[in-house]
Amino acid sequence: MSDALSVFSVPVDDYRVHVSHFGPTDQTALLLHGGGSSSSDRIFPLREDLAQRGIGTLALDHLGHGRTGGDLARASLQRRVEEVLAAIDFVKPSKLLGSVSMSMGGYVAVRIHKLIGLPAMVLIAPAMYDAAAYPVPFGAGFTDVIRAQRSYDRSDAWDILADFTGSLLVVAGRDDEVIPREVIHRCHDAAKNAARELVLLEGIDHFVMTRLRAGPRGRLDAVLDRMAATLSGDATDTS
Repeated sequence: MSDALSVFSVPVDDYRVHVSHFGPTDQTALLLHGGGSSSSDRIFPLREDLAQRGIGTLALDHLGHGRTGGDLARASLQRRVEEVLAAIDFVKPSKLLGSVSMSMGGYVAVRIHKLIGLPAMVLIAPAMYDAAAYPVPFGAGFTDVIRAQRSYDRSDAWDILADFTGSLLVVAGRDDEVIPREVIHRCHDAAKNAARELVLLEGIDHFVMTRLRAGPRGRLDAVLDRMAATLSGDATDTS
């Protein structure tokens, strides 16, 4: 297993995005962080865990995050998708297995699948958004759209997931107070043509990987093994 970290500076519009690849280069998964203070550095332990299972990761810091920095008010869901596409085009991974995403990154992963097709998706505590929010810069306007009553009902993600025929793993905590329970279940249920699995974890909130890492190693390893199986196409449909 290679533990090499390769770092790239990828141009997007008038700024550059911090992109990195870690681990094996013959099998790669996109690793998409969420909102808040997330970055590729903060989720590096997951990259190490996946590398130990033979999976390299291509990750980036979106505009306003981590080593990319910049003005978060210029960012949007659409810009995040554009940044991921630019990273893929720049690095050109030899074999893209799929994606592992957290929270806001879940919606980004679904939109990426719509554009390039992903064989597998691992959605960790995924958020899904009203399609109208896609081009809106983060800030008051974006917040107004997504905080409308049941805004997720108007997400284009449900139709995209309905057409997905790859492997899907949805992992979430039963105590998540950020993502509505209905959204978590719907991410699984909408993907009716996929090999799909839903894992709901007792005593875990929105910060799934952080809480798992603080608990028994065996529980963390069981989830990591399911992720690796999904990405490698070895998962069993438990729907």
